[in-house]
Amino acid sequence: MISDKFKSIGEYGGAGMYEEPYRSFFYRKSLGIRRFYENCELAVYNGEFLYPSGVIANKMSIYPSYMEGMSINRNAVCEKDIELAELYCSEFCKYQSSVPKEHTVAGDMFTHSMPNYERILKEGLLSYIQRIKKIEDEDMREGLLHIVEGIKNYLNRCIRYLDKAGADEKLINALRKVPLYPAENIYEAIVAWNFILYLDNCDNLGCVASGLYPYYKGEDIVDVLKNLYDNLDANCGYSMALGVDYTPLTIQCLEASKGKRRPMIELFVNDDTPDEVWEKAFEVIRTSNGQPAFYNEKAIMEELKARFPVISDEDIKKFCGGGCTETMIAGLSNVGSLDAGINLLLILENTIYTKLADSKNFENFYNDYISEVASVVKIVTAEISNSQRERAKYNPVPMRTLLVDDCIDNGLEFNTGGARYKWSIVNFAGMINVIDAMLVIRDFIFEEKLYNAEEFVELLQTNSKEFLIQTRNHKISFGNDNRDANNFTNKLSTDIFSMLDDKKPYIGEGFLPSSIQFMSQVYAGAKIGATPDGREKGTPLCDSLGAIFGKDTEGPTALLKSVTSLDLKRALGIPVLNFNINPDFDEATLKALISGYMKLGGIQMQITCTSAQTLMEAYENPDLHKNLVVRVGGYSEYFQKLSDELKKMVINRNIQKMV
Repeated sequence: MISDKFKSIGEYGGAGMYEEPYRSFFYRKSLGIRRFYENCELAVYNGEFLYPSGVIANKMSIYPSYMEGMSINRNAVCEKDIELAELYCSEFCKYQSSVPKEHTVAGDMFTHSMPNYERILKEGLLSYIQRIKKIEDEDMREGLLHIVEGIKNYLNRCIRYLDKAGADEKLINALRKVPLYPAENIYEAIVAWNFILYLDNCDNLGCVASGLYPYYKGEDIVDVLKNLYDNLDANCGYSMALGVDYTPLTIQCLEASKGKRRPMIELFVNDDTPDEVWEKAFEVIRTSNGQPAFYNEKAIMEELKARFPVISDEDIKKFCGGGCTETMIAGLSNVGSLDAGINLLLILENTIYTKLADSKNFENFYNDYISEVASVVKIVTAEISNSQRERAKYNPVPMRTLLVDDCIDNGLEFNTGGARYKWSIVNFAGMINVIDAMLVIRDFIFEEKLYNAEEFVELLQTNSKEFLIQTRNHKISFGNDNRDANNFTNKLSTDIFSMLDDKKPYIGEGFLPSSIQFMSQVYAGAKIGATPDGREKGTPLCDSLGAIFGKDTEGPTALLKSVTSLDLKRALGIPVLNFNINPDFDEATLKALISGYMKLGGIQMQITCTSAQTLMEAYENPDLHKNLVVRVGGYSEYFQKLSDELKKMVINRNIQKMV
């Protein structure tokens, strides 16, 4: 039997997927997950508060993953048995995104999410069995029951191991109860949260403070939270949210994040945010870890409800940006994050070369560009829907189906539409480059007539350094609160973001625009020639919503006012603003700046707190500042782990004065 062959090479997940090869993909992946957990390597216990801890233990090359349900390290399996590897891939690797590759900047049908931690803490996983048994689809019903049985077996294996390892009885007793049964105290709640995190492959933590608060009796849990955070970080997980239902746990969650790279904390603020929350947030920022980012509670909640009235008042309180910061409702969402990334600067380059010479005026050229973008948006959104259809057919994800509501109650797999809330997020990359480039084209060719179109294009094609310095130093650019630039920024962003208004994906309520470059601005710019914003051939795109090339010379207020001239009400994806400050910042000044930015309609601000001197020292001598963390294009990362291009981008940002 094929199943026995997989067992013989130690691939128990693969063996499970071939025990009943005539069943559906969902069932077979579910059985594969069960067999994996019944046989996988257990994490080493080193006296931590939580178990598992550290990097996910995995010697098998066919293993659970949140993107694919079960994934394969093809090369590793080929080394053991190439025929088995090819057989597996021919069946279970059929799904491929059809989104055009040039428009996958920072995303290509990615699906970050987070489990409904709170429900599992309250009800226990065993309570799910009665709901599962009501599912009409036999393969889905029996598959989910296999997963629950696999979790039970895995949990028992963990308990036996911990008992032999002499682990703390408190931890062992907690795991004898959770997550199979409801948590009864704060420690059990965190133990369960951690265990579920590992079952979901350590993607996102969700709404930790509000989710744990029902179990809180005044305990100091900072050290246990640090363990939880370290576990997410060890596995390159992403975010968590702290809403405006401030409690002592909000403070403890912030305190635990000091000096830590992950989770990327999303702190919601409004006019009623207590002083102690601001003060603690600034304490954390001074540890130079890029935490927390600040979110506009009022604007996000109001606009999201307006866009998707189906979201209940209770559910919207569970807002949590998945992945870097993509808009989700924790435990209830299947969101494309990011499903695609439209390279606006690439489209502009094509429009310059094909349309500029024939343009009678700037308006004519601008309209040609907008038409080109609209054509790409139409193609990309159609391919997102096509990819959703193929993913639903070939790529079920049973663990997410178990852990995210309302898949069980709807009797629908996660990727076929089972989750309560569904939408698609599309990244728009290079918008600030396009704004500055368009202003140069308007003024240099059509207004001031410094160049004709042919001369202009030739200078770009030859990557003329002198010419690019001239365009880079144009008196009108994004980032300095120039009225002309702001008006144009608003028009361009509205024209582009609104292209998604009337479109709906195959699965989901609609599309949301965003600007999250992650680390993608480097490869997105690699094949683009010199552009009129002053960018040289092959260099990175702009850093999400920030000004480029250090053009923001008029101070932080001018920069933030420029950002709010974008049509941010539509950009609910969420758009990213990187903001750099020195460690000697004045807290009252920074608070006033953040609050003022939010009142003007700012959505999000993430802060890197370090000096230019420290950045240069870390760049020139990697042994210095090994733990320095910076914010990049939506995520936080150790400076030393960045590519050379990204390091230079961070160094070249203006550091705003907050004194």
